[in-house]
Amino acid sequence: MAEAEKERRKACSFRLVRYVPDLARGEFLNIGLLLHSPEEKFLGCLFTDDFRRVRRFHPQADLDFLRELQQDFEQQIDEHSEDPEAYLRSMEQTFSNLIQVGDPLPCLLGDPQAEIQLLFERYVGQRLEGTLPQDTRLRIKQRLTTALVRAGAWEHLEKRIPAAPWTQPGDSFTFDFGYRPLQVEGRPNGHIKFLHALSLRRDAELAKVLVYTIEHVRRREPAELVAVVEDPSPAPDDATLLSERILAEGHVALHRLAQVDALAQTIRQELLIL
Repeated sequence: MAEAEKERRKACSFRLVRYVPDLARGEFLNIGLLLHSPEEKFLGCLFTDDFRRVRRFHPQADLDFLRELQQDFEQQIDEHSEDPEAYLRSMEQTFSNLIQVGDPLPCLLGDPQAEIQLLFERYVGQRLEGTLPQDTRLRIKQRLTTALVRAGAWEHLEKRIPAAPWTQPGDSFTFDFGYRPLQVEGRPNGHIKFLHALSLRRDAELAKVLVYTIEHVRRREPAELVAVVEDPSPAPDDATLLSERILAEGHVALHRLAQVDALAQTIRQELLIL
């Protein structure tokens, strides 16, 4: 491998997730994989959907439980996106019986978010439905996070900003990111700006929540909201068009993934990061 190619690769680690139905026998089946890239603040997961293997290994397996693992882990990853390392440490203490998480194994990857599928196929197996959809909120947020990290802006942003101070006590909604551009002549005026990831096709209800929330923020102070969304489809469906209308009526700006690196660079400039 050429030195230039080595420099482009990132030091990562992956953990195999094992199904261990009988601790006494110690037999296990690899059913999932966690991939961590500290440099990009990325933690991803991928689980099998080939339950024929599981049935052969353990005919009494609770398949409904196993089917929910992908969604459950993704939810936990999203909730701990500010500190994935802490979540990984907590897993070492939490998972020790039916589902076990193995020790970290080092690897060098150029694009961790794209190459997790290759690692999964090598150490776990083929998924029947192929790659997971990339237009989910979690994966859009992961792409946004990576762009912000690469631009050197991530550490300067507020994360998981509660809406309750602007809406009402008990409101559990949080914005993904927020910042106030510095008040410098010729620069933005210092009012708050929020960033939030969502899928136009999948998250129409979230679009409504965003409009409701940003309207309440604007009653208190000037504010902008950018919704980072998937790239446009040649033939958008009704759900996508509905989300677009909701956000447009709420004066929420849309920013597509294809331009997310440019967005991150703009934020860097607004924060005067050297």
